[in-house]
Amino acid sequence: MNLKTEKLLKLMRFLAWIAFIGLLIKAGAIIMSFGVSVQNPEAATNLYQGMDLSRYANASFAHYTIIVFYYILLYLLQAYIALFITKLLSAINIEKPFTQTVVDLLNKIGYTILAVWILSIIHNAHVIGLEKYAEIDAAPFANEYIFLAGIVYVLAQLFKRGVVMQTENELTV
Repeated sequence: MNLKTEKLLKLMRFLAWIAFIGLLIKAGAIIMSFGVSVQNPEAATNLYQGMDLSRYANASFAHYTIIVFYYILLYLLQAYIALFITKLLSAINIEKPFTQTVVDLLNKIGYTILAVWILSIIHNAHVIGLEKYAEIDAAPFANEYIFLAGIVYVLAQLFKRGVVMQTENELTV
């Protein structure tokens, strides 16, 4: 393996681990802040790093709880993706990049990104409904996840085809 490529893969794996740990910390901080906001409703104005969900807490505690759950689930799913990326970067072999392990990890990443997109659609429908009926300014999630899931799916299919071609090549040699 090229020394430069090996160093780059190690750096990317290190950064993916940092992202994984950071997202877990973010989800944990929101859980802890939510616990504090249950006892002290004013804490909802700055739930985590300026995240103001007080408008939902003032309207309905049930809706506030559900929206906080959306955020926690979003960050946990993103951490799960980062974990798969660390595994993917560990599994990549430059000499033989097309392995079933890489294909499986790419599929898992794609399906998890698809789950994040579905979660964002549910969240956005919920906050838009609250905006209409409770007159609360909505703060929807971004919806770029479907495009990213599509790209990862295409990559998984390319690697799947690469596994077949690499296996056929090994059999003919």
